[in-house]
Amino acid sequence: MIFKRDILGCFFLLSIGVMIGLGVNALSFTGIALMGQWDPDQGVVMAGANKAHAVDVLQISNPLKVKRLVESGTMIVIDVRWPEIYDLGHIPGALNFPLGDFEEEKKELLSRITPEDEILVYCAGVTCHDSHTFATHLVEMGFAHVAVYAGGFAEWEEMGFDVAGKGTDP
Repeated sequence: MIFKRDILGCFFLLSIGVMIGLGVNALSFTGIALMGQWDPDQGVVMAGANKAHAVDVLQISNPLKVKRLVESGTMIVIDVRWPEIYDLGHIPGALNFPLGDFEEEKKELLSRITPEDEILVYCAGVTCHDSHTFATHLVEMGFAHVAVYAGGFAEWEEMGFDVAGKGTDP
């Protein structure tokens, strides 16, 4: 009889723990997306996104491929972090258009890019979703060739690639 009570107590504690964990995850800015457009190789492509947008936004996870694209000069690179952070270091040649200023800066952005351009968007790293949101806005505006660098600046710097800013190239 004591054994049955112990099992029920463990089950109760486990249930409470799962509910608290799901609640904290749901309220956290960096929580794990439990629903969304999934890709078995990449995980969540875009949480809560409808399939049309998720398919149009390519996610590049290979930093060596990103480096080749940046060095080729064929893509316009957009850093969506805040200017203060961008100024501390960014991918060479990247334009700075923070996600938080998207509506205010849209006219300036459109004067520098066209819907036919190949665009690579990045932010701080894998836990930052601003690049996906920014890329989705571009797709909604009719841009056809938009990709997101999933590893962002953190991975770029970790790989030891050249960094602009930090007293070097603006």
